[in-house]
Amino acid sequence: MKVALVCQSLLLNRALKSFLGDLVVPYKQCDFVISDKKIELDKPIFYIASHEGNLLIPFSKSTLLLALEKFFQELLMRQSSVDDMVPQPNNTHLLEEKITALTDKFRAELIQTIRGFYGN
Repeated sequence: MKVALVCQSLLLNRALKSFLGDLVVPYKQCDFVISDKKIELDKPIFYIASHEGNLLIPFSKSTLLLALEKFFQELLMRQSSVDDMVPQPNNTHLLEEKITALTDKFRAELIQTIRGFYGN
């Protein structure tokens, strides 16, 4: 787990750096961002606030680490479920074969129906 900090509060920022140590990395290298303000980024955001956040202020180091681990595990589960929905290369080939067989069958039945209608 690697996190980046985007905090408006300097005190919170320093506390998080102290608590998290080597887990804090630059934005481009992080798995998700910890923030104390509502922002829109292209990475997931772990929100810390006095109310309605992933973690409520005040917090201890242990509650922070537990909440971050839970958040990270949920991200991994969501990512794996998205990966499961993306067709794999060998499944894609099998899917293409099934589609080709169905369209060929449909084409043959359509031609037969048209010939039967026009009497050819």
